[in-house]
Amino acid sequence: MERTDPPVFFVSYARDDAKHTKYRDALQKFVSDLSAKVAFDMGISPEGVSFMDGDIDAGEVWSDRLRDALMQCQVGLTLYTPRYFNRPWCGREFQIFLDRRRPGSGGTGIIPVRWGDKFPNQPECAAQIQNESKKFPRQYAQIGMLQLMRLRLNRSYELTLNALAERIVEEAKAGHLEPLKSLDINAVKSAWEEASAKNPQSHTQGSYSKTCFVFISREGLQWAPYEGNPIGALALTISGDLKLKYEEIECNNKLVHKLQEANASDVPVVLFGDPETLSNETCIETYAEPMRQYDTQYLLNCATLMAWEPGTKDAIETDKRWIYLKTKVFKQKVENPPPYHELRSIFSQGDLDQKTRTLIESIRSRLMKQPVAPRKAEDCAMSQSAAAVGINIESLPHLEGSNQ
Repeated sequence: MERTDPPVFFVSYARDDAKHTKYRDALQKFVSDLSAKVAFDMGISPEGVSFMDGDIDAGEVWSDRLRDALMQCQVGLTLYTPRYFNRPWCGREFQIFLDRRRPGSGGTGIIPVRWGDKFPNQPECAAQIQNESKKFPRQYAQIGMLQLMRLRLNRSYELTLNALAERIVEEAKAGHLEPLKSLDINAVKSAWEEASAKNPQSHTQGSYSKTCFVFISREGLQWAPYEGNPIGALALTISGDLKLKYEEIECNNKLVHKLQEANASDVPVVLFGDPETLSNETCIETYAEPMRQYDTQYLLNCATLMAWEPGTKDAIETDKRWIYLKTKVFKQKVENPPPYHELRSIFSQGDLDQKTRTLIESIRSRLMKQPVAPRKAEDCAMSQSAAAVGINIESLPHLEGSNQ
């Protein structure tokens, strides 16, 4: 039998969910097993039945193969995890599937998979797509596909695999996704951004299960305070690592009002400040003025971090930008420092990463009214998942590696 072209299904997933070797191996096995099952059911060669890109990531150029697969695949298989709905790249792939839906076909061509053990909150565009079926075993609905594999619940895994393969074949034969003749990659917006834009109160929703970010820089989320590390990518990575939803709040004359609303709704907000932008006379109205208004507020849901170049560490007090900021922008917060503010203590990527994580956790802990506790090892989550399906947790194997 010849290679399948175009692929029957395209696997859309968050790359960070497969960074660790054991998670990547599990994902590859799942896709391989599912491809074999779909190929058998359709009577075609397993080669090329699925497309899963393992190299592309946020900020990189989409490969021709990935673009062609997105334009021509018959079904979109989306692996739902908290990180999936935090990644603009995943949102772009999802949006392409939405744009390809054939009008009046009665289906979507999109098949969600409960990949992780915690089924995440979804934007409306994803929540409206059917992800449940009586053909799925109870264990799959409780702990997701990854845990079925890792706990070696072979019968439940096979039943779920068969149910997913059956749906893929049905969707492919129905032709719910219309092939595209061309695709302007740069014009594609993330479905998650579109969902937030349509909901002006989205920054008030989710409570401490999410974090909003404000990028106070002329370069926006592409600002790289330290070489090769855009601030937007840092925010996305940290959100995903902490299993939190991500949302950006624009820095404009409505910023303070939105921060107040987020505070009233117990939503943590992190503000990243660029000293160069905030001290530049041409940026006063757009960036410095909203920060002056913010300076008059005492909002315990907010953390503010200013990222300084490493060379300014020993001369920060005489730096003209700092003098401007402490006298013209953050006068009250310098004279009476509130918690969760790091205005002159960040001089490296490591500082920025570590303090951002610490402040988010501190704010969330306060909002949840409980002390900050160290994160437990991955085997604890495994134990809880096993207990949920009646497995003796004392018999679980020891798992090594960080929580990805």
